[in-house]
Amino acid sequence: MIGDKIRKSRKAKEITLSQLAESCGLTASYISQVERNLAEPSISSLRKISTALQLPLYSFLEENSDTTKVIRADQRKQLKLTDSNIVYEFLSPFGFSEQEMPSLEVFYFSLKPKSWTRDEYSSRAAEECIIVLSGELVLDCVDETFTLGEGDSIYIRNNTPHKAFNPGETDTTAIMCITPPIY
Repeated sequence: MIGDKIRKSRKAKEITLSQLAESCGLTASYISQVERNLAEPSISSLRKISTALQLPLYSFLEENSDTTKVIRADQRKQLKLTDSNIVYEFLSPFGFSEQEMPSLEVFYFSLKPKSWTRDEYSSRAAEECIIVLSGELVLDCVDETFTLGEGDSIYIRNNTPHKAFNPGETDTTAIMCITPPIY
């Protein structure tokens, strides 16, 4: 489970609950509940924790250490958290050792109608490219807003705060490529 992996990673790095909480901007009580699998972290919280532990987001989601390079459509690892409007499917493999970590991460995602990817803006030290497969996606980059339709793509520079909205009546689907992988 995700909480077990967070606890194991935190202890391996010799970080206390309080230290992790402080570096994430979360409470030690909340992280303790997550580690004990009493609370499921939001995607935003999981990103903060993975950043603080300097581990890729997917390292908390892998079920085994299979390093197969082919990802079959029916075997994609999924990330759907209970309080999220978005479902991510990993198109790039994971489960590598730290020495073999890929430098590119690729996701398929589906965003529910009339919903945001997250409440707050997110920025990371990574380049992103999003390609809309179906539906419409409005990308809010604080000072600029871009509306993307089917087949459109956008490149997002490092550390650009952004979040996305699906203004449509059906799910929006897209492919997102990130380099380096999310930490």
